[in-house]
Parts: sequence; structure tokens; C-alpha cells
Amino acid sequence: MIISVSSIAFLIVIGIISGIINSIIGMASLISYPAMISVGIPPVLANASNTVALICSGVSSILASLKELRGHLKIVIPITALTAIGGLVGSLLLLHSSNAAFSKIVPFLIFFAACSILIPKKKQDGQKTGSKSILFWEYLILGLVGIYVGYFGAGAGVIMIAVLSKISDSPYHVYNATRNAATLAANFIASIIFILVAHVYWSAIIPLGIGLFIGGFIGPSIVRFIPTKVMRTSVGIFAFGLSIYLFIKAFF
Repeated sequence: MIISVSSIAFLIVIGIISGIINSIIGMASLISYPAMISVGIPPVLANASNTVALICSGVSSILASLKELRGHLKIVIPITALTAIGGLVGSLLLLHSSNAAFSKIVPFLIFFAACSILIPKKKQDGQKTGSKSILFWEYLILGLVGIYVGYFGAGAGVIMIAVLSKISDSPYHVYNATRNAATLAANFIASIIFILVAHVYWSAIIPLGIGLFIGGFIGPSIVRFIPTKVMRTSVGIFAFGLSIYLFIKAFF
């Protein structure tokens, strides 16, 4: 598939915007996926091609977030591994189905994620067993989010932020860096599957990826200077609005 010069420029610009958003909150697919469709790529293959391009944003956001990731590998490694496994499962599901059904589930997922982000985290009472139980279920949810990243992805960043905000006692910019690492792993695994067994559109992936790389490098620097409470409240409110928009789009 050959795309025009104007489409290439369009995808680069969209990529920069999406990359910034992706590295701050993880909502790039809501912009980049429709952009891929707009240049003539079929929906499922646009989803697959978009996932491959998102690796660029993941790589640059990690490079820009090395400061936040140092000293947190004990939580970053298991979360990244679980999300990567989920991404593998999700990508295989996508290749054997349609993501149309997910459009009706996504609004509810994001709504509950918004509630989780805005509700203050309860202080732990120091009971060891209870704490381990909570962690187990939260890690399990992150594995399911990984499946969602590989299968559909739209709004996955908000859902992951909701879970990480409960797991981590660190500031937003730290667990957001963890989210970027985990999402990169899921996208990377899913991309390998897509490249090997599906047709991806490199003529669109390359310009979008260039923009995503630039934007992904910018985002972490912005987050670093915004207070955690402001970021969480903003993300939560945005997620509420997004859930309403996606609900109307899916059912009306």
C-alpha cells in the first residue's frame, strides 16, 4: 500500500500528539487507531499496525523515564512480565476474532477505572495476609489488562493507571513510568505475532512511529513537574468523560 505525502505528514503529526498522550496517560490508540483507518487500512489490520507503531512511543518514553524506573525494578519486572504474557494472549485472540464486541465493554471498563483512580487508596492495616491477597488480585488484573492491550488497547492506559495507583505508594510520574514499561512489553510481544502471521502496513507504521517516538520522549518530562494529586484527578475526570463518549458511540 502506497500512501500520499500529505498522509505521511498527517501520520507524523498525529504520532507526535499520540506519543505525548501515550506517555502521560496511555490513550494513544484513541487517536492513532482512527488515523490508521482514515488512510485506508482495514480495522483489524489497522489495530495490528497501530500496535507495532506504538513500540516507538514505548521505547522513547522509557528512555525519558530512566530516572523514575531506577530503584523500582522489584515492582516493574513482575508487572511487565505479566502484561507481556497478557499481550501475547490478546494478540492471538485478535487474529482469530473481531474487536467489535469490545466496543460495548470498553465504556464500562474505563468508567470503573475512573472510579478507582478518584477514590482515595485505603491505608493498609499492616496485616500481612490481607496485603498479599490484595497484591495477588491486582497483579492478576494487570495480566488481564495485558490481554486487553494485545487485543484492543483503547483506554488500557487508564485501566492500568487505576490498578497501579492502588499497588504503588510512589508518585504518579513513577508508576506512570512503570505503566509505560509494561505497555511497551505487551505491545512488543503482540507486534511480533502480528508481524509474523498478519499483514501490517509499514508505509503507515513508519511515519506514525516517527511521530510517536518524538511525542513519547516529551511526555515524561511534562508529567515530572505536575503534582500527583493533580495528575490523578485530571486522569480520573478525563476517564469519566471518555467512558460517556465511548458509551454513546457504542450504543447510539
